[in-house]
Amino acid sequence: MRISSRPIIMTLGYLGLVPFIASTVIHLTGWMRTELEPQTVFITYSAIILSFLCGALWGQVIEQPMQPRGRTLLVCSNIVALVAWLGLLIQQPHMSLLALFCGYVSVFWLEVRWLKQLRADNSYYPSMRFALTTIVCSMHLLMLYPTM
Repeated sequence: MRISSRPIIMTLGYLGLVPFIASTVIHLTGWMRTELEPQTVFITYSAIILSFLCGALWGQVIEQPMQPRGRTLLVCSNIVALVAWLGLLIQQPHMSLLALFCGYVSVFWLEVRWLKQLRADNSYYPSMRFALTTIVCSMHLLMLYPTM
């Protein structure tokens, strides 16, 4: 009997939105005053998750027979991971948020465009990733608004 990993993947995927949403709400409303700046918390978490997604691409490529597209995907995912790292180094939150936003769009495009061609899998995962990416990118845009 094969156990599906779908429930845990979906649960963890959507729970991963909590820090994005919480820090965005705190940033926009000023609801909770802490020593940690909500934008800094958001940017740090965003860079970690973007790096994680890039690493997950590696895992998916490694499971497939190596093809030229796989090599391209590995190189591109490393470039996106470097963008995530640069997002942490940039001292201007708005620039960091925009760099990370572009990283999320890029990693999603890589998954849809390249990984789809490597795998014949038409599971729930692409639609879940689209929903998560849309929400995360929306949160990045909302974090660009000044605090109230």
